[in-house]
Amino acid sequence: MEEKYLTPDEELEIDEVGEDDAELDIEAGQRKIIWQAKDFSIREFLTMKNDGELVLQPLYQRNFVATDSIASKLIESILLDVPIPVVYLAEEQDGSYSVIDGQQRLTSFLSFLEGKFPDTRPFKLSGLKVLPELNRKSFTELDNELQKKIRSTTIHSIIIKKESNPDIKFEIFERLNTGSTKLNEDEIRNTVYRGSYIELLSELSENAVFHGLVKKDNFKKRMIYRGMILRFFALSEKSYINYKSSMKQFSNKELRDNRDLSLNKVKEYRARFEHCLDLVKVVFGDMAFRRYKPGNDGESGKWGETQINMALYDIQMVGFVNFSKNDVLAKADLIREGLLDLMTTNQQFKEQLIWQTSDTEVLKKRFRTYMDMLDSIIGDPQYSQRTFSYSVKEQLFNNNPYCAISGQKILAIEDAEVDHIVPYSKGGKTEISNAQLVLRYFNRAKSDKL
Repeated sequence: MEEKYLTPDEELEIDEVGEDDAELDIEAGQRKIIWQAKDFSIREFLTMKNDGELVLQPLYQRNFVATDSIASKLIESILLDVPIPVVYLAEEQDGSYSVIDGQQRLTSFLSFLEGKFPDTRPFKLSGLKVLPELNRKSFTELDNELQKKIRSTTIHSIIIKKESNPDIKFEIFERLNTGSTKLNEDEIRNTVYRGSYIELLSELSENAVFHGLVKKDNFKKRMIYRGMILRFFALSEKSYINYKSSMKQFSNKELRDNRDLSLNKVKEYRARFEHCLDLVKVVFGDMAFRRYKPGNDGESGKWGETQINMALYDIQMVGFVNFSKNDVLAKADLIREGLLDLMTTNQQFKEQLIWQTSDTEVLKKRFRTYMDMLDSIIGDPQYSQRTFSYSVKEQLFNNNPYCAISGQKILAIEDAEVDHIVPYSKGGKTEISNAQLVLRYFNRAKSDKL
């Protein structure tokens, strides 16, 4: 049985609306796709494959999934002169071809000629209904006439030329993708921009820490991990300041500009990714990349534990690029509390996490808000002197989880913060004897009225 994958949105339960639906930003004169119709015999395809001129299974392609019976019936179709659907190929910069659509068909044909499936099992015909006398026969066991017919069968092909605009080419690939399980943009991206960068993304997508934080097996199978890592590199390398929607084009440009990373750049990128990932794990733990939805009207707030919020992913990963481990680890609790405060009390920031998150201005404002918070915590040596530690908050919550302002019970510790009884500005000390537990919303309302 063919494995059924969930779509990204089904698996992600994404809480972002219109995450990346921006129009392509391409000059009118560049909006073109260059293609060529060409017919290849199966014999020619086999020669191209053996000469390294045809990549049947580029990194983006899922593995060969056709059953023995389906593959056999494709061979039977040739022998019965049943028309074979057109195959789409992408021309690479070196003149070779990668299969965009038709991989299962071509793999079946060439595997039969070679006598074995990609997993090295012998390929003998099976399940044939019209030509049952050929069941259990390999290619070499067929009559010479039948062998010749298979080898000489022509497959109509459409070649997307290398001169095509890369972004238009990418869009066309998405539209040409007609398989039963359609390829997503990350799978397609891996054939448009093959090179050392793709190999690095493939390597890093296997990082155990990354998988432990994202926890999405389906994302890993469908190469969405690679897309997540790519957007981290795009935003950290080119800077969010230079970001221009859409995220798809922005990420594609990063990959296109650096597709053949040098060994030194590979080492630099890998170190950057691992540095930020380790800090995210320490600071945000299991709730990394998850949005906190504050409680109200007597209801407890809750984390979107099954939901990855890509807007949070971007700022949490990129935010630590220019900070040392010592700087971050010394303020880990304060940073976590600072982001939690933004997610619960800053209405604009909350909206920037869910609405049009890849819009140019929305993304830049979200980053500026978050980076200002980080700078105020990490860059201000006095910050911790006027801010209570998480351990004090935890102790107060465990002893008496009621708001000192409203008297209302605090159902989740994330909805609480610690305030000075005697204000710090009036000489109050930042110690537990001068601490009170309050609901964030009431404390903000009190501050607004002062």
